[in-house]
Amino acid sequence: MNSQLLFSGISMGIIYGLIAMGMVLIFRSVGIMNFAQGEFLMLGGYFCYTFNQLLNLHIIPSLILASLAMGFVGVLFMRTSYWPLRNAQAKAIIVSAMGASIAFKEGARLIWGSIPVNMDRVIEGTVKIGAASIQWQYIAIILASLVIMVLVYVLLEKTFIGNIMQATAQDQYMASLTGIPVVFSIGLTFALSAMITGIGGGLLAPIFFLNNVMGATAGSKAFAAIVIGGFGSVPGAIIGGLIVGLVESFGGAYISSTYQLVLIYVVLIAILMLRPQGIFGDKIQEKA
Repeated sequence: MNSQLLFSGISMGIIYGLIAMGMVLIFRSVGIMNFAQGEFLMLGGYFCYTFNQLLNLHIIPSLILASLAMGFVGVLFMRTSYWPLRNAQAKAIIVSAMGASIAFKEGARLIWGSIPVNMDRVIEGTVKIGAASIQWQYIAIILASLVIMVLVYVLLEKTFIGNIMQATAQDQYMASLTGIPVVFSIGLTFALSAMITGIGGGLLAPIFFLNNVMGATAGSKAFAAIVIGGFGSVPGAIIGGLIVGLVESFGGAYISSTYQLVLIYVVLIAILMLRPQGIFGDKIQEKA
């Protein structure tokens, strides 16, 4: 049983980590936390469902096409919810993102309906590990997410486009003075964030039924992962997501599944009491 809980916790945690990583990329780029990120997970799942179940494509190309579609959604979100308000106060942009979140949920309900749906798994069946029987889908989630993380690392750290994105994230004004197309760089960051999160939705949907409100809970857990890992830290987002997933899995099994979210925030508060900046966050300077 512990092996099953471990694999379940890691696979769910790595999905929360993907959502959190997408939120961190946007936060580092424009300094705003995107509270519509959970809806990217939901929309990615629905796009994958469309390609897989409605157009009868195999699940692998469905995941790829869903990710590409989410890249377009990310750019559209940036152009409508962030760019017109880029010079406004941060709270205006946050409210705009919350409004977009509601629009995404209601749009999904109108297009795909409110009845939960399902789709094919990457790998069907289970595998025996010791006395535990582990679903292959959990293993597929872990492996696919690791590949995504490696690809994102290579893009950001080893490519010219990644250098442009990081330069824009550090200082938009200075980046524009050096000739970097800031709007292109920010749009690419939003697209990458949506693609990462969207493919997570396609991986998660075969385990849990897909519905138009699934993103809200996942987004709140991803936000907890960011706070635990440290604001602005991509490794912190991943580690925070794994902690959240493991607390959810083991806490739900050994304490109560009803209070999983409460347990997550209890752990969050405990970590912040010991390390207020989060695990990988920079030390907070106190004013004199």
